[in-house]
Amino acid sequence: MLRFLNVAIGRGVRVLYEDVSLVTSPGERIGLVGPNGSGKSTLFSAILGEISTEAGDIQTPQSDRISHVAQRITETDSKAIDFVLEGHYPLVNAKKALAEAEKKHDDMELAHCIATLADLNEGAIVAQAKDILHGLGFSESDTSKLVSEFSGGWRNRLALARALMTPADLMLLDEPTNHLDLDSVIWLENWLRHQQATVLVISHDREFLDHISESIWSIEDHTIHRYSGNYSDFEVMRAEKLRLQAAAAKAYEKTASHLQSYIDRFRYKATKAKQAQSRIKMLEKLQAVEPIRAQREWRFEFPTPEKVPQYLMSAENLCCGYSGKAILDKVKFSIGQSARIGILGVNGAGKSTLVKTLCGTLPKITGELRCAQGIKVGYFAQHQLDQLRDDETPLQHLARLAPDVREQELRNFLGAYRFSNDMATSPVGPMSGGEKARLAMALIAWEKPNFLVLDEPTNHLDMQTREALTMALSSYEGAVLLVSHDRHLIRATCDELWLVHNGKLQPYEGDLDSYSSFILEERRNKSTEEKTGNPVEKTLSKKELRQIEAAERTRLAIARRPLQKKIEKIDKTLAQYSKELQTLEVKISDTTFYESNPDEVADVLKRHGELRSLIDDLEAEWLDLSEQMEAIN
Repeated sequence: MLRFLNVAIGRGVRVLYEDVSLVTSPGERIGLVGPNGSGKSTLFSAILGEISTEAGDIQTPQSDRISHVAQRITETDSKAIDFVLEGHYPLVNAKKALAEAEKKHDDMELAHCIATLADLNEGAIVAQAKDILHGLGFSESDTSKLVSEFSGGWRNRLALARALMTPADLMLLDEPTNHLDLDSVIWLENWLRHQQATVLVISHDREFLDHISESIWSIEDHTIHRYSGNYSDFEVMRAEKLRLQAAAAKAYEKTASHLQSYIDRFRYKATKAKQAQSRIKMLEKLQAVEPIRAQREWRFEFPTPEKVPQYLMSAENLCCGYSGKAILDKVKFSIGQSARIGILGVNGAGKSTLVKTLCGTLPKITGELRCAQGIKVGYFAQHQLDQLRDDETPLQHLARLAPDVREQELRNFLGAYRFSNDMATSPVGPMSGGEKARLAMALIAWEKPNFLVLDEPTNHLDMQTREALTMALSSYEGAVLLVSHDRHLIRATCDELWLVHNGKLQPYEGDLDSYSSFILEERRNKSTEEKTGNPVEKTLSKKELRQIEAAERTRLAIARRPLQKKIEKIDKTLAQYSKELQTLEVKISDTTFYESNPDEVADVLKRHGELRSLIDDLEAEWLDLSEQMEAIN
């Protein structure tokens, strides 16, 4: 369990947190959110004991029962599987003890160590490590590669896999989805929902937080507030809280202004002095309510293209790949001027290969790829940030694209992307990943493309910038082709899905929820094939498959119906209780509420406790029914 008792944390002369008092529940999954620079990673450092608190106390499990992802992986020639297994401390310690016993030739200790290893079941632990690696996108052959052979992004996945291997009571995950593709994100969500540790996650992926979080810790006004529910629930409750705070601030200002006006008029008049003094005391006792600071939401836009051809690009029997080796074959499509396409596919299926071929950075192998006259592609690649020159400034980058444009016009354009004043003339090298991504977007937007091709554009972007990108794409007047692990971005901007699978490109008729089920099934099949060496053969005709699937759907529907009715009834009751609970929590979070009738306060607190208990019981029943449904499936 994790406890914060009146904790204060500073960084230099700046106070990050003060008076933080929070307690986690065993197995609770918590999303930690807040603006960039608010101290989310610093909080993790304090939990790990890497920095000390200014005041208060943080109570944590023992250090070997805390799992976290290392920020840097030391260059090592260990095999990937061995590196991940090193995260399982009980196994590592047991093997060390066995080696020591063998050196001492102590038969009694040796027997004890062998018994300990047998109890741990090393074979099952190795199988678990391989399952985690497969879930994060590694193939069976990758597990025997050296860590030093992997690129930076894949090393980050290895670090995550190692953290997931740790038998922990508390798990700290800082942006775990940053270097993952969509299929790995879906797997990670499923894994986190079924493990036992308390999980504290920093993430800017709102849908990821929606799927895994049971509560949200929000950094606000130099402290941390707890909200029950997932990220969407948090947004609703936070908005209501701000509305009430704004109303209370307005009421305070009105009352205080009235009292102050009376005091100013009569405090020096003998006949009114007593009443004026009374009002001075009332004003002193009146609890000030901090007015809401207006948070200006940042927005940008992709300029309107000068011309958008009716059909931008088409392909016929296109073959894509590297060095003559085909990754995708017989690719056929047509992209019109209003296309909004999201590309789906498991890791390694060929999504980036397709994108690079369409953008011309990778030559086609065979087939036809036709581009309209006047097409102007704005391409954001996964490694776009590496193309920026660290020693140059944003202004110099833009001036190279537009050497004849006045500097003030360039500065004005960069200002719309939050590169104003000194930021416009600061070297790119020291900038954060998010700032570099914004600069790359600005450089693309300057060219006024009529076809945006974005390959994982949200890596390194915070929640505010992701939302700004979503809004910009929604109002963009050209065509969009998007590869992203951010499902919120795909849902909000794409109206057509393509699936890259088994060397083919085809329209995907389902939605992102059905795709999640497809991904998990593919993972299971792939794991089975690699372990057994026997591929899953699909020899039935399409007609036979459709008949079997229809019969299976009917059978499952009949079996699920009574359980589904119970779940729907629970969902309805939970919605009612949750709505009532949110209303009560808004009241409880309002400090002025405690100045009202004590009986009402007691009743509200009592009902709040009852609702929490009722919701917990219903959620447990819901989970039990869901497990029964899953067993039927």
